Amino acid sequence: MAKHRDLPQYQRRIDEFYTESLFMGMPMVHTTDGYLIPWDRSRIVEMLAKETQLAETMFDIPAISELTAEKIADEVERRFRLTKPRFVSGPMIREVTNNLLLEWSQEVPEFGIYRNLLTRVGVPIYDAYQIDIGSGFENKENANLQPNPETIHKKKADRLSKEQYLLLMDPKLASAHTKGDIHIHTLEYFGTRPFCQDWDLRYFLYYGLVPDGQGFRSSVAGPAKQPEVAILHSVKVLAAGQTNFSGGQGFMYYTLFLAPFLRGLSYEKVKQLAQMMFYELTQTYVTRGGQLVFSNIQLPMGVPDIWKNVPAVKKGQVGPETYGDYEDEVQMFFRAINEVALEGDYWGKPFNFPKNENYVSPEFFKPEYDDLWLLVHEAVSKFGSPYFDNMLPAYRGYGNGISCYQCCAYQFSNTPETDEHFNEKLWFQDGMHFSMGGWQVVSLNMPRMAYQANGDYDKLLALAKENMRLSMGVFQAKRRWMDKALGNNMVPFATQTPRDPRTGKKGPPAVDFSELVNVIGVVGVNEMVQYFTGSQLHESDDAIRLAVRLLLDMEKFRKGLEIRSGSKVMLARTPAESTAQTFAVADLVSPEYKQMARQMV
Repeated sequence: MAKHRDLPQYQRRIDEFYTESLFMGMPMVHTTDGYLIPWDRSRIVEMLAKETQLAETMFDIPAISELTAEKIADEVERRFRLTKPRFVSGPMIREVTNNLLLEWSQEVPEFGIYRNLLTRVGVPIYDAYQIDIGSGFENKENANLQPNPETIHKKKADRLSKEQYLLLMDPKLASAHTKGDIHIHTLEYFGTRPFCQDWDLRYFLYYGLVPDGQGFRSSVAGPAKQPEVAILHSVKVLAAGQTNFSGGQGFMYYTLFLAPFLRGLSYEKVKQLAQMMFYELTQTYVTRGGQLVFSNIQLPMGVPDIWKNVPAVKKGQVGPETYGDYEDEVQMFFRAINEVALEGDYWGKPFNFPKNENYVSPEFFKPEYDDLWLLVHEAVSKFGSPYFDNMLPAYRGYGNGISCYQCCAYQFSNTPETDEHFNEKLWFQDGMHFSMGGWQVVSLNMPRMAYQANGDYDKLLALAKENMRLSMGVFQAKRRWMDKALGNNMVPFATQTPRDPRTGKKGPPAVDFSELVNVIGVVGVNEMVQYFTGSQLHESDDAIRLAVRLLLDMEKFRKGLEIRSGSKVMLARTPAESTAQTFAVADLVSPEYKQMARQMV
């Protein structure tokens, strides 16, 4: 006792923490679920047998044999007997087991996969503490996250999930992401959610709103009858969609589909509805770790020709009026939305969401729309925020199809040539509707390819093709995960099939997952051409020609990948400020690329 009293206070606390407890010559084990139990070697065997079953599911590799598991458990026990630790926990036993698997993987390669499967995922205590106090790498890792308690929780969960999905991925794909050759976007949601979705609002104006997709935990609302309810339902659709998707949520033809609810209203009332929409979306501060809904709305300023004879959907019914009957209401709603956007919030700040996508098509190049175009340009000159959604290029399907943008950069289109049910969806027959979005985005580190090619275009193209092949591997892994999620009804808002308010029959799912597209994105094309030619894109025609040549060659290769895989794939410019930073840092810390990267960054 005297000796114990002479110890420093902190040493006494440490001694008390490491209370020695032995059973049959082995220390008692502190389990992960909070119990103190006797050492039992058979639990190591059981752990190995159970958890390596994932090798068959994820990698088509047989699970560990019972004999091998016994051999490993014997060696783990031998090492603990030799070291005689004062404290043993479940995580410590797992760590020793994994070290052993790593050592023996030189002779038995599948042990490396087993080691991945037995790894504990999460964050070190110090990193978790840094997240708690708003410090460390995660503090600046995502440009859209503002510190708050929900963000702290999300960042910790993100670390765990990202590590898990990389460990359960083909090591070649995981390594390409970790090294910075490619970037798997929203990796934290890789196994649970698709990426982005552009919704057909008519679906909810006809069927009503079921925010949880099933109606058991949320209240169920019938089709909106009043304009205020229609606006609020539209906001809640995007918020509910954000819980099932990792990327942006949007509406196509927003002014058009809500116009039937605005007939007979004064302009002041319509403007108040537009204001309500903006404030609801920018004050619904609850999604994905305390963020706002990342949202956008497509805004035709009048009725596009393709919609003029289509029956309008409102109040749970289709027609008899057509959308062409609501030209005045569409123009009025468009004006109201842009005036509210121009005024900004109470402090005069621009509304960050939704992103206004002003629909540009020939039928609106007429004198009666001039004042609306002027209003849009006033908002551009003041805040720089609205987008122009150019429908004129052939790939947008203008004239006989529909098209939208999502997440600021990804274009989706639907035409009679690409969809045999296009006309049924256009006319909302039996609830059929448009459903467009993305499964997953993988971006390519374009500057690094220039460093590797060192002036050789053929090598540059070969590197681009190889990274595109890696992206296809990621998409295949994503699809395996999502097949499980959909099969287990883990994306309920997107898979909901509400009953028809008139017939009582189940309607089609809210999202047609066969229409979702995989996106290969490019980041750093400007730096790529600068390293290759010595000039940035705006500085020389040679730089532009190189960029266009490579992108056209990549587009040809993309078409081949799409045909061979049977899945929809597109090439896009990724709007990824955080990914650009990730790639730049990866190049700067790489011994192989840092000297070249310093010239560009």
